[in-house]
Amino acid sequence: MRRFTVAVAAVVVLLGVSACQDDLPITPAGSGGYWSTAPQTDDQRWELLRKVRAIDPCALVPRAELAKIDVVSWVEVSKPDSCAARMGSSESGKGTELRWSLFVAPGGFVHHERARTTMMGSITVATVSDLEANPDHQGKLVERNCTASASFPSTAAVMVFATTPLGTEPCPVAEAILPTIIAQLDKEPTHPTSPDTPRTVLLGGDPCAVTDDLGVTPAIVDQREWKCSFRYRDNDIEVRYTYDRELIVVDGEPIFVINGHPGYGDPDATDFFSYNAIVGPVVPSPKPESFLGPNLPVVNVFGRNGAVVEEVLRHAVALFPAA
Repeated sequence: MRRFTVAVAAVVVLLGVSACQDDLPITPAGSGGYWSTAPQTDDQRWELLRKVRAIDPCALVPRAELAKIDVVSWVEVSKPDSCAARMGSSESGKGTELRWSLFVAPGGFVHHERARTTMMGSITVATVSDLEANPDHQGKLVERNCTASASFPSTAAVMVFATTPLGTEPCPVAEAILPTIIAQLDKEPTHPTSPDTPRTVLLGGDPCAVTDDLGVTPAIVDQREWKCSFRYRDNDIEVRYTYDRELIVVDGEPIFVINGHPGYGDPDATDFFSYNAIVGPVVPSPKPESFLGPNLPVVNVFGRNGAVVEEVLRHAVALFPAA
């Protein structure tokens, strides 16, 4: 509770509200502990990836905090590292929507050139609204939006995207939620801490696990939280664990079925090949079903050689329990 209170004070300063010197935070949430330390070795960089993958993104903003904005309509896991919520009216252009994600940025987080930046202890906070980024959009928008980020010395980072109705300022909404995210991140809530996070076969998984079967060693510098990049049979390969819509994944008949999991691809592709396999049941959602179909847990493999892409996907799918 003390961490949260201190962090809120930090954002009050960020928003330009005057405060007595005695009220200013001394140690904002997130300025000490694991996330404030940059990894020095490859083992520490792999540990950072494991920690980030283990965290439940929806637990970073509990419903009680969302309810302070307006009545919560829904909360949804959009990707393994991302969560979204709608408050107030569900009518287009009238409610408030938040989307936030946790990721790693080993090369440093690149802010928009017009972003406003400040420090919360060791954390760099940056915000930019739609009109700050593109002043020529004045009078052309149907709603407002703002992007806010918090980047840590550990190279972990949080991105928040806020959408609010016309006539409102979206950045205060995004900025005000950051202290909650930072304070919750210190607790490292694992999947599925939030009641809005469904358990899926991807959670707890490692997209680089397939490299053991393939006999290759991925370089840590190329890795991200839910994506693994490596060279295999003279090809650059990417393996992603993600959630995706059925119609985006399913392309005609499956090219193979392993352990009851169908794999799909486009054998007629010529330059780039992106093959997908469905490795579990539908990811539950509180929202009406999209015209693209339900969200599915998917393993995606991308590369320039179709035969190699299919081989890697077959190995990756075989790691999952039978359907």
